[in-house]
Amino acid sequence: MLAVLAAAAPAGAKDFKFNTAPEAGYTWFFAYDTRASHVKINPALCYGGTLFQIVDFNWSRNMMFELNYLFAQAKGEQFNWTPIGGNNGFVMDWHSAAANVGYMFEGRRLHPYLSGGLGAVLIAYADRAGVNLNDTEFTLNLGGGVDYTLWETGRAGLTRLDLGLRIRYYYSPMETAIMNVALNAVSMTLRLNLRW
Repeated sequence: MLAVLAAAAPAGAKDFKFNTAPEAGYTWFFAYDTRASHVKINPALCYGGTLFQIVDFNWSRNMMFELNYLFAQAKGEQFNWTPIGGNNGFVMDWHSAAANVGYMFEGRRLHPYLSGGLGAVLIAYADRAGVNLNDTEFTLNLGGGVDYTLWETGRAGLTRLDLGLRIRYYYSPMETAIMNVALNAVSMTLRLNLRW
C-alpha cells in the first residue's frame, strides 16, 4: 500500500505529525484447546508503546501509519488437561508487534481513531507439568480509541500532550502449538500521546 501511495504523484504528503505513545492497561485472553474441558486465563497487566505518524495527503487528511508493541504476562489453568489427567496451571509471556494503518478524526480536544493491521505474537509458555514451549504466530488486529488533548505548547518540538484510551482485538488465524484451537486477546490500555 505504501509503495502505491509513493508512486502516485497526487498522493504526495503535505504534512507529517510524529507521535510517540507509551501505554499500559490489561489484556484478556480467550483460549480454546481440545485437550482440556476449558481454559481459564486471568486478566494480565500489559504495557508497551506506539510510534505513529499522521499524514495529510492531497486526497485524504489524517491518515495514520503506526508500529506498536505490547507485552503481557498471564497466569492460567487448563481444566481436565488430558496430558496429565488433571488440572494444569501455567504462565504465559505474550509479546505482540504490529504494523497498522488507520484514520484519526482530529477535533479541537477529542481525537477518535480507528486502526488495524498485521503483526506477530511471540508466546513463551511454561506449565506445572514441566512443559516449556515458545511459539510465534501471525496475527490480525483491529481497534480504536480516543485521545484527549491535555496541553498544547504552541512551540516547535513537543507541540501537544494527549491522554487516551485504546481497545484492540487480536486474532490469530492459525492453530498455535500452545493452544491447539485458538488463542485470541483483547487489550484495553491508557496511553500518553506526545505529538512532535
